[in-house]
Amino acid sequence: MAGMSKNITDEDISKIADLIKINIPKGSRGKYATQLNTVLEAMDVLKEVDTKNIEPTSQTHGLVNIMAEDKVESGLNIDDYKNRKNIQGRYFVVNKVIK
Repeated sequence: MAGMSKNITDEDISKIADLIKINIPKGSRGKYATQLNTVLEAMDVLKEVDTKNIEPTSQTHGLVNIMAEDKVESGLNIDDYKNRKNIQGRYFVVNKVIK
């Protein structure tokens, strides 16, 4: 039966925003409340579906993981690398990406 969920209010949006540490301006809270209420109404519709005799499904396409065995193979020979300034020991040195 649709409408069984609690109606989300602007105050609820304010509490949620506080919990997840985001700022939602007072004038925008109604928009978010409306959107969340729409989602909850859709979930109420799904609650009506009879799933008693349906087995849980983790995937629907029937594929299975096919694992390849790890094999150690020869890689790049560092001695053949022309730009030696980027090599330190047995490793390539690159600029820092994460600050």
